[in-house]
Amino acid sequence: MASGGFRAIVLGATGATGRELTTKLAKLESCTQIRALVRREVDVASSFPGIGEAASKLSLIVTDFDNLWSQREHFFDCDVAFSCVGTSRANPAVKADMEKDGDDAGFEKWLKKVDLGYSKAFAETAAKAGVKHLTRISARGADSKNMGSGFNLYHRYQGLADEAVLGLAEKFSHGVTCLRPGLLNRGEMARQHEAELYKKYTGLEVGLLAEASIKEWGNVLNAGMTYAKRVIELKDIVQLVGADPEKYGV
Repeated sequence: MASGGFRAIVLGATGATGRELTTKLAKLESCTQIRALVRREVDVASSFPGIGEAASKLSLIVTDFDNLWSQREHFFDCDVAFSCVGTSRANPAVKADMEKDGDDAGFEKWLKKVDLGYSKAFAETAAKAGVKHLTRISARGADSKNMGSGFNLYHRYQGLADEAVLGLAEKFSHGVTCLRPGLLNRGEMARQHEAELYKKYTGLEVGLLAEASIKEWGNVLNAGMTYAKRVIELKDIVQLVGADPEKYGV
């Protein structure tokens, strides 16, 4: 990492991947500060298990996600931005709209708002504030041309969000990275349907995904890389963290 340390800003810090990422960043000697944009006040100890004394590096910033630009002052001296935000059909608000408007229309409403809208607004604000690099957690199978229904909507909006963020890559001095893992093992934060999937398939542990995100930033920074954009698929994520490819089927 850079001499003198770096500052990071995180969107989606209290989700399964985001909390692992935030905790790992806090424990990293070269990371001097983490600014986490959150919707509401949260208890640090319970929201970021194991962070311990490293919590002194963490600043929680209660934010209106529908107006991220209003928090632009917190972006200005950050070196790297991590976007881990995303919606789920398990979310009560999403469920309510799916029941009211129909499964596809209700789900798509929130994918457009959160996965695409918030991801794009976060990247735009980071770019305008002079953040050097942005990493977005996307998903395997992301494809903006996927016009199917049901969960295909998820893959379509991941693709749309990736395109929106990668389209801003030249505005970052050290470019943009999108990581596309497959099934995630969220541990104690696993959703009900995922717990069933774990019986058949091996999901990538969110701690490893967080580790890969940090290693990618380190590689970019240490090499002084100024590529415009980069997409890292599951097999390369596994390789980046030195995990066993056979375990994850790649």
